[in-house]
Amino acid sequence: MFQLFDLIMTSPIGVFLVSAAENTIYAVLVATECDECGFNDLGKLLFGGLILAVLCGVAVSLWYRRNREKDSEQFVSIRSTKNSL
Repeated sequence: MFQLFDLIMTSPIGVFLVSAAENTIYAVLVATECDECGFNDLGKLLFGGLILAVLCGVAVSLWYRRNREKDSEQFVSIRSTKNSL
């Protein structure tokens, strides 16, 4: 697995992806730099991100459960429900 990762990272595509990610991170840091932002504002952002992550997790869980229930209605089993010995 490490060899595959090493090959991808040393290939031209891997180098391009890493540099693109680095440039994106630098752009986000420059865009979000705020002199008036204090520690309290960062705490609000962290709390808001936590709430958003929890809501997204609940939504994905409900969506997955609903789709799993729909798919189970179409499944027909040929196995016996009783264990006969």
